[in-house]
Amino acid sequence: MLKKRIFGYIVIAVLLIAVFPVGVGAAPPKLNGMNIVIGNFWGDYDVKTQKPATTSDEELLAWRTKIQKDYGFTMVEKQIASWNDMRGLAANSIMAGSPAAQVFVMQPNWAVMLKLNDLLYPISDNKVVNFKKPAPIPTPRGQPAAKVVPWNDAAVESFTYGGKVYGFSVGVNTNNCQVIFFNKRLFREAGLDPNTPYNMQKDGTWTWANFLDICKKLTRDINNNGIIDTYALPRDLSTEILDAVISSNGARYIDRDPKTGKFFNASGRPEFLEALQFAIRLNNEGVMKPRPENTNWDWFKAEFADGKVAMRVDESYVAGELQNMRDDWGMVLFPKGPKVNDYKVYTRDNIMVIPATYGKGYKDKEMVDKIMFAVQLWHTPQNDDWKSGLYNTYRDARAVDETIAMIRETKRHIIKYFAYVPGMDQKRGGIAWEMWYHEGDPAQLIEQVSQDWNAIISDAN
Repeated sequence: MLKKRIFGYIVIAVLLIAVFPVGVGAAPPKLNGMNIVIGNFWGDYDVKTQKPATTSDEELLAWRTKIQKDYGFTMVEKQIASWNDMRGLAANSIMAGSPAAQVFVMQPNWAVMLKLNDLLYPISDNKVVNFKKPAPIPTPRGQPAAKVVPWNDAAVESFTYGGKVYGFSVGVNTNNCQVIFFNKRLFREAGLDPNTPYNMQKDGTWTWANFLDICKKLTRDINNNGIIDTYALPRDLSTEILDAVISSNGARYIDRDPKTGKFFNASGRPEFLEALQFAIRLNNEGVMKPRPENTNWDWFKAEFADGKVAMRVDESYVAGELQNMRDDWGMVLFPKGPKVNDYKVYTRDNIMVIPATYGKGYKDKEMVDKIMFAVQLWHTPQNDDWKSGLYNTYRDARAVDETIAMIRETKRHIIKYFAYVPGMDQKRGGIAWEMWYHEGDPAQLIEQVSQDWNAIISDAN
C-alpha cells in the first residue's frame, strides 16, 4: 500500500511539472470571480464588445475571451477619466482606500508623483512575474505553455527605485517617438528623389550635414520674386524639434543615475550643447518658415498637411492625423548627429502601476499576485505579426518595414526622462521657445534655465 501511495505521489508530481513549466514557480493563483479593471484615459477594450480589425486582432480577442472563461475572471481596459482628470482620480481614489482601477496606465510624471507620495505598490514583490527573467505562463492542464510576455525592459528599469520595480509596460510603444514626416511631391519638385530620406536612412548617410543640404534645396523661391514659396520645415513646434535634434546626438535634457535612481540635469554635456547649436543653425540658415501673424499655436499642422512645407518634425502618432492628406508622404527617424554611430529613437511610454492599497496585508499581497498573473495572461502575444495592423496607418510600406522596424529596436532607445520629472515637460520649453531668437552663446541659454531645472529635479529626487 505504501509503495502504491509513493508511486501515486510521483505521478502527480510529474503531471504538475508538465502542467506548470519548470522555472515558473508555484502554481498560478486562483482568479475565480475576480473583476479587474486596467484604467486609462483614452479608450475601452472589452471582449464582449470588441470588434477586431485584423487577423492578429482576432487571435488576441479569441485568446482574451478564452483565458477569462478558463480561469473564471473578467478583465477590461477602461477609460476611467479624461487626460485632465486622470492624475487627480488616481491619487484621490488610492488615498481614499478605494482605487478606481486595479491597474492604472499613466504618464510617467503622474506615476512618479504617486511614487513620491507612497501611493504605489512595489510590483517586484509579487511572486508571479520576474521582469528580469520572464518565463512562459502556466496554463490549464492539457494546454501548451503560453508565449513569454514582452515586458519593456527600459520602462521597467526607468521605474526601479531602491532595487524595487514600481511601474512597467508591455512591448514597444511606436506612437511616441521623434520622427520626420516628408512630402514626396515637394521633394520631387525640388529635383530630389521622393524617397531620398528612406534611401539615405537605409544606407547610413542620413546625417545632420546631409539633412541641412537637403533642407536648403527644399527651401525655394519658385517664381524668382525674392519671396520664399516653400520651406523645408515650419519653425514650430519648437519643443518637438529640439527633442528630435538632441536625442539624435545621444543627448538628454534629464538623465538618471542607474545606481541611485536619481535624476540629474544633463543639459551641460557636450552632445547637448552641440545639438542646441545645430537646432539654432537650422533657423539661421533660413530653411524654417516663421510663424505667420495672427495664427493659432498649431499653425504648423496645416502647413505640412496642405503641402506648404516639405517636412514636419513631431512624434510618430501624428501619422494618424495625416490620413486625408492629399500629397503622398513618408516617415523616417531624425538624422544622426556626429556624437553617435547610428540612429537614435527618443521615446516615452505610458506606465502601468498598481495602487499601494494592495500592500496593507497578506491577502492584499496575494491580490497583487492575482492581478499580475491576469495582466500577464492578458498581454500574452499570440503571434509575431506586428506589421499588418500598421500598414493602414502609414502611406507606404517603407514607413513600417524600415522606420517602425528601427523604432522597435530597443538598443536605439533614449528615454525621455524629462517626462518623468513633474513640471519638466513644460520647463524644457525654456530652451526650446527661446532658441529661435537667441543671438548669444547657446551655453548662456542653457545657463539661464539651469537653476530652475535643478530645483525641480531636486524635488523629484
